[in-house]
Amino acid sequence: MRREQNRLLTLGILIIAALGVLVVGGRSGGFRPLVTAVMAPLSPVARLMSDGSESVIALEEEGEDIATLRERNRELERIVAELQVEIVRLREIEQDYYRLSELVNYAAEHPDQDLVTARVVARDTSGYLRWIIINRGTRDGVQVGNPVINEVGLVGRVESVAANAAWVRLAIDPASAVNARLQNTQAEGTVIGLLQGGLRMELIPQEALVETGDLALTSGLGGGFPPDIVIGQVTSVRQQQAALFQEADIRPMVDYERLKIVSVITAFEPIDTTIFQDVIEQEEQGGP
Repeated sequence: MRREQNRLLTLGILIIAALGVLVVGGRSGGFRPLVTAVMAPLSPVARLMSDGSESVIALEEEGEDIATLRERNRELERIVAELQVEIVRLREIEQDYYRLSELVNYAAEHPDQDLVTARVVARDTSGYLRWIIINRGTRDGVQVGNPVINEVGLVGRVESVAANAAWVRLAIDPASAVNARLQNTQAEGTVIGLLQGGLRMELIPQEALVETGDLALTSGLGGGFPPDIVIGQVTSVRQQQAALFQEADIRPMVDYERLKIVSVITAFEPIDTTIFQDVIEQEEQGGP
């Protein structure tokens, strides 16, 4: 440490002496050899100091450039984040437009049906009960028993209703049962919900030819649903020779986990079979 202090002291004396010589030499040209002799050992120090000052200036400018770039980068990241949010919002709008347009097409193709469009405001598809709540109720003409659909197919049926909301039991609920038929063979049966999720079509006549990929549609029997609403697609068939009926596993067409917009069919023209009830009873009793 003491050596370094001595070196710094010597360097300071030399610098002061050089300055003095420069002042005097500036007035008298006779001291030029002396100035040259004194400045010779100080030239490296002068260059070092000059280079050091230039390096400091360069570092300061570089620091300013880095700070500017960092600020610009933060601004670009903010703009990208905003654009990503906007893209997500536009995609949601596009999907909602598609859903609504398909429901409008359904309404145009079924002028005998009255539809009320609703948004899903709550859901539970994880437990034994599988249901949703929509933001339409008796004020909008919704009643218990009304079928509920979306742009793909059957969603379920209204089970409870309030003034401005309705509780809808989904078709995959274990307590759900829908009269159905297969599109290709026209074989009829009943589609029920399963505890583990999914659908199964039961009571299919044994002689009916059921193929994988066939669509299950509402049959309209019983008057609970309009006919020809898509329920799902056959994925497998179980047939036993000793059984009276065969069964088919059905893959739902509706994605119940992502329901957002649905339509309630508040009015349609079911087939009225009650006018034949007396005739049926007489036939069963075996007399006119």
